Amino acid sequence: QDKTTLLGFVGAPWTLAAYASEGGASRHALEIKRLMHSEPDLAHQLFGSMADAIATYACHQIESGAQIIQVFESWSHHMSPTDFELFAKPYALRVAVKVRAKHPNVPVLYFANGGSSYIHRQKDLVQSYAYSGLSLDWKADIKQARNILGKDILVQGNVDPAILLADDISSIDFAVKSCIKAAGGPANHILNLGHGVLQQTPEANVAAFVDAAKRFGVRQ
Repeated sequence: QDKTTLLGFVGAPWTLAAYASEGGASRHALEIKRLMHSEPDLAHQLFGSMADAIATYACHQIESGAQIIQVFESWSHHMSPTDFELFAKPYALRVAVKVRAKHPNVPVLYFANGGSSYIHRQKDLVQSYAYSGLSLDWKADIKQARNILGKDILVQGNVDPAILLADDISSIDFAVKSCIKAAGGPANHILNLGHGVLQQTPEANVAAFVDAAKRFGVRQ
């Protein structure tokens, strides 16, 4: 009803393939890694099939009203930089290219949770025909990430979700102001958490985070 922005999201090919191979949550993602390194051709076929299906689903979300899509590489922390480059990145890129080819005016963001050790390898995912920007997890130093990525790449993030458990609202204010400053000041990035809202988080603290974003995130 045009009262708020509707966000869509999908899992990235490597992460969804890992979930499927492991059969659920995993500490080490051994099955998908065994497939990658024992039968790489089969692994690439799997990631390619996942990418095509994910792109179709993302387009369906857009056609159902989503105004922006975020692709979640939730298991990036299981990948080495080399594995990311060979097995995850090409297929994450494939998703974005397919979505933007069909819906060129819809922004698509990429979130590699735990991928802060290879932010530099994510930089070229951002293209006019692919991703619109990168989301950073809470373990990344957003100022350092900004230096690596440059001032022209859109970044989103990356306040630690655990801050929202604080009893003292001033802690939330401080975290929001610090994140905005480190990212280059008001209106220079999309403020968000560096991962999802924790289940134990009081709703009032989520409201405090949003209020702080409105107070400190507007360029004077």
